[in-house]
This record gives sequence, C-alpha cells and structure tokens, in this order.
Amino acid sequence: MKIRSDRSATVDEREQMAAAPPPFVGEGADDVPARAVVVDQAAVGSETVLTSHTASFEPASIVASVAAIALLLLGGITAARAGLDGSLDEPVVTVARYTATAWLGLIEIGFGLVLLTAALTRSHSAILFLGIAGGVAALVAVFQPSVGGDVLAIEREFAVVAAIVMGAIVAAALLPTARRSSVVRRTSDVN
Repeated sequence: MKIRSDRSATVDEREQMAAAPPPFVGEGADDVPARAVVVDQAAVGSETVLTSHTASFEPASIVASVAAIALLLLGGITAARAGLDGSLDEPVVTVARYTATAWLGLIEIGFGLVLLTAALTRSHSAILFLGIAGGVAALVAVFQPSVGGDVLAIEREFAVVAAIVMGAIVAAALLPTARRSSVVRRTSDVN
C-alpha cells in the first residue's frame, strides 16, 4: 500500500496582515527597537490538500508466500523427525504421507526462506526465477526419483505435487499487478 501526498497542489489564500512600524525606545546608539506587531483580526484563509491513495493486489506474492510457508512447515517437521545430530541421509521418515530425509527437510527450509523473502519484498523477478528453478528440480525428481543416490528419499508423487506448486508460482508471477487509485480532497480554514 503506497500513500502519496502532493503538497504542490495546496491552495493557500490568506489576507495581508497589517503591521505598524516598530517604535524606538530612547535616543542612544545602543537603543533597540521594541517589537510590536498588529495583526488584522480578519486574516482568515482556506487550504485545500489533495491526497492520493494507491492500493495494489499482487497474486505472485500471495501464492509464493503460501507455498513458502508450506515448505517451511514440511521442512521443519522433516528435519525435526529425522534429526540433525547424526547422518542427514538416515533415517528415512514419513511426513504428510511422503518419505524424506533430513537433507530434503533442510533443502525445503532453505528454499522456503528464500521464496518467502522474495514474496515479502514483492520481487516478481526473484519469484519467477525461484518458481522456474524449483519446477525444474521437481521435474528432475519426477523422472529420476533416485537423484543424488537416494540421499533425499524423495517420492515421485511428492515431486509431482512440488512441480504443480512451482507451476502455480510461475503462473502467478506472470499475472499483472492490479492497482486501484483514489484521490481525496480536503479543505480546511486556516487562521
């Protein structure tokens, strides 16, 4: 949400103020004029301020945020169940009906953090890049589930779901951002 105020469009109408010349006290060289200002009581004006407000809806950031949070949850649960104190490729645990190792959990956490950062900063190019890179990695796992010598213990069905999610991220990143603008005009009296 961006808020912009254009103060150059401010209209300020004020009447002239009358001031009497300052009288001098004494007649020496060190004498300082006494400050006295007389203001006309009818000095009233008005001020008009135009404020514009722009709201935007970015589907790429929303889809990427949801996918990143899901990846962080899956990765965190996988890493917690498999444990990080021993070998990262043993044991193979089941999370959300899919098998995984601590390596896969750490990859999901890392990818989820980067994707969430891109979504929160609303970087369409980073979201698009991460969606394409994640989609390619998921498709490699679909066609070759034993990638990395079974260190990840990834299942083909999980890789298909990941490829579909990455495709949704890429599609959302290609959608345009919807913007709506409104202008508010306020006039107030100034004394």
